[in-house]
Amino acid sequence: MAYFVKNHSLKTSMNSLKGMRAWLIRQSSAIALIAGLGLLPHAAIAEETTFLVQLNEYEGEGAYFALYLVDPSDRYVRTLWISGDDAEWYEDMPRWWKYVGRAPQDLDAITGASTAQGDRAVVRVELESEILDTGYSVRVETGVEDQENHPVDVQAPLEAALHGERVAGTGYVRYLRYQW
Repeated sequence: MAYFVKNHSLKTSMNSLKGMRAWLIRQSSAIALIAGLGLLPHAAIAEETTFLVQLNEYEGEGAYFALYLVDPSDRYVRTLWISGDDAEWYEDMPRWWKYVGRAPQDLDAITGASTAQGDRAVVRVELESEILDTGYSVRVETGVEDQENHPVDVQAPLEAALHGERVAGTGYVRYLRYQW
């Protein structure tokens, strides 16, 4: 009896595999046809982008800043990096903090130590090629303990024409530079 059950299960499994194989061939053919007609969305190609945020000399503690992406309508998309790893002070960057409250994201992987006055932070991130040269910008919001914050310390459009150019800040940021 056990031999019959084993043999029956094996035959059933073989038939299932043949059925799955036929189904996969039909699906692959359909996908190939759709792709050939150009009906599938193009895959996003990521570009490694390097940002350099150079801070001014100022009196006080190290700066906390959020580097984040905004769309062509000036709406928050996502946080790219945070300088300052003590979440207690994130509220001192109220504009960015409000955005993060509306669109939560895991910040642990994109957080580093605060940046000292006169120092610089170099940040490398992957950006989808379809946001480059299409009206998207990066914005830096800064805050220093017991001092004023700058909701838009610097904002720069992500354009190839600005590769390596210094975009001046208005608060704690001396300039921002980027390249991809």
